[in-house]
Amino acid sequence: MKYLSPLILFTILSTFANDGIAAEFESCPTQAFIIQTPSSVPIAYGVELATGSYVILSDDMNRLASYNGVGFNYHDNYIYGWDYEASTLGKTGDDYVITPLTIIKDADASAAGNFFVGDIAINENAWYGYRKNKGLFKIPLDDPNNYPMTLVAGSTANATYNITDFAFHPSDGYIYAVTNGYNASLLRIDPFDASATNLGVVVVSTGSKFTFGAQFFDPDGVLYLSNNSNGKIYRLNVNESNPIADIFAYGPSSSSNDGARCALAEVPVGENVDFGDAPDSYGTYMASNGARHSIIDDFYLGASVDGEASGYPTPLSDDDSDGMDDEDGISFPTGFEVGESAVILATATGSGGFLNAWFDWNRDGIFDSDEQAITGHALSPGSNNVNLDVPTWGKTGQTWARFRFSSLADIGPTGGAGDGEVEDYQISTTETGVTINYYPSSSTFTSIVFEDLYPTREDYDMNDVIFHLRLIEYVKYGQVRRVEFVAKLAAAGAFYHNGFAIQLPGIAMSNIKENTIEWSIDGVAQSASPLESGQTYGVLILAQDLWDYITLTTGCEFLRSESGCGTSYRTTWNMTIPFVNAVPESQMPDFPYDPFIFATPESDHGQAAKEPTGEHPGRKLEIHLKNKAPTDKFDTAYFGFREDRSVPNQGLYFLNENGMGWALEVPTSWKHPLERLRLDACYPEFIDFAADNSGNTNPSWYLTPISALVFQD
Repeated sequence: MKYLSPLILFTILSTFANDGIAAEFESCPTQAFIIQTPSSVPIAYGVELATGSYVILSDDMNRLASYNGVGFNYHDNYIYGWDYEASTLGKTGDDYVITPLTIIKDADASAAGNFFVGDIAINENAWYGYRKNKGLFKIPLDDPNNYPMTLVAGSTANATYNITDFAFHPSDGYIYAVTNGYNASLLRIDPFDASATNLGVVVVSTGSKFTFGAQFFDPDGVLYLSNNSNGKIYRLNVNESNPIADIFAYGPSSSSNDGARCALAEVPVGENVDFGDAPDSYGTYMASNGARHSIIDDFYLGASVDGEASGYPTPLSDDDSDGMDDEDGISFPTGFEVGESAVILATATGSGGFLNAWFDWNRDGIFDSDEQAITGHALSPGSNNVNLDVPTWGKTGQTWARFRFSSLADIGPTGGAGDGEVEDYQISTTETGVTINYYPSSSTFTSIVFEDLYPTREDYDMNDVIFHLRLIEYVKYGQVRRVEFVAKLAAAGAFYHNGFAIQLPGIAMSNIKENTIEWSIDGVAQSASPLESGQTYGVLILAQDLWDYITLTTGCEFLRSESGCGTSYRTTWNMTIPFVNAVPESQMPDFPYDPFIFATPESDHGQAAKEPTGEHPGRKLEIHLKNKAPTDKFDTAYFGFREDRSVPNQGLYFLNENGMGWALEVPTSWKHPLERLRLDACYPEFIDFAADNSGNTNPSWYLTPISALVFQD
């Protein structure tokens, strides 16, 4: 373990209390006490929670076994905990020597064994200890000549939860604990009978299981949790309705870990701490759990580092306020071009440090987990060249980068660290050499038209939903980095409610960079993700119900499918979809990809649509272009039902016995049939076109309508 200071604060006082125990601690000390037993000898650490910096307070607490279940007693300013060597409660003063107390155990306490869960109550002078399946036990501490230990009545039946520490709330009288495992839950425990209320999962592990061996409060009801395996200190406010834990700082780690702290003491930030100066959305102010480092001699980036009590986000940078520019450890000999490699030059003062860095590639004002560009890179003293890759899904323009230098290799973009420095920089990303593929062209649209009465044809007027669609691919080195949709609602001649979506066949859903999708409706940016979950390929939902975007002229039932019901206004969707990994042009789906409509969930779509599913079909009913396979949400019971003649193993989908589909692409902004007039009646050449799967017969059928039967703008 690396110690951040060689100073050992082990002081034996010359004056002892009458019972042989050293003097009490200062009133309500602000540091947290961590007791670890790495080799059968308890070691006491003092931890400054704001940064996680720690010192050894004593490497010999005069015991040869664990000291656990510890708590700080603000009633007398001593630490109490369970002394494994003597199998009794121990008392510790400011010399950090454990003195075993003589306690009188009832029968249940005698049978309980040793305790590793315990704390001192706030509203009474008593130590409480917990053993799973044994119960909650209490030792009053008012009388130094009488320490009775008794089982809390009724607690045995409630002692079923798996915890390794707990802490008394500073004001509400309850005990709180966070459970161990992959999904850690917050418990509120009643000291009257040990009954627990589960307040929900507060943190989820993506690696090893959590073991929170040290847990303690501050006066605001914020609970701090030290994870044994890595020393990371989490925090959560138990007073909130749905508290979630985040990483607050990085402290000492050990397989044996217990903690104590005066719950009535604030968590201060000293002046000898370095903060970042990016905008606060990235985590800069102390109140935002800003990135911060305890400053120690000869261990930082560049030639200097300065301290402050909190962050100074740009444009109020501390470099401007104090005239000392300590952002001098990182330089950029190359630019940052999307999809290319870049080099940064990192200058380190001191040895044994690691560099971590985050770039806000998607320019959304936060550092996402997948935006870490440098991970635990060991730096030698002096100059270091460090390579990184700018992702193809990055956005061009000005953005921010954060660099953190520390003796810890595993560190996040926010929270406290016990040494090193954080430096924030504003950088620019560019993109060159990108070519653009338009479909059908940069200035025209193709039409995608639908009959929504599938699996029957009925009126077959093909004007129930009509979209004008333009597709755009951004390509470099023969690789498509992102695609863009421009979709305009041209007509809606249906009573039924339909949604509209586009599938990207062959493009895995996981290869779509969901948090960088940009989309808008009529120029208004949308915040909800359009990427549909539970799909193999990428499916983008533009609208769940197109009727939400339709305004009808007085006297009209439909949009642009009845004479006199026209409008020049088109609701317009714009959507840009970046790929995690660029896709070779040869592996992209053919234009126009796979636009489709689906039944709006919870809406009626007629008896024929209901029969295969026995309910309103919702997402189970999709209508795709002829011979385009449906998504994973589609119910295959529709295949072969009523007039559908799909044969999936032959690649035949969404067509009837005459080869007519329920959706068509018309490569122009065509004149569509009026309401309830069949497509084949309005365009006689369409019949032979549909019957020929090759598409070679009458390919221009859409240019020869019977004018009186089609909609005229």
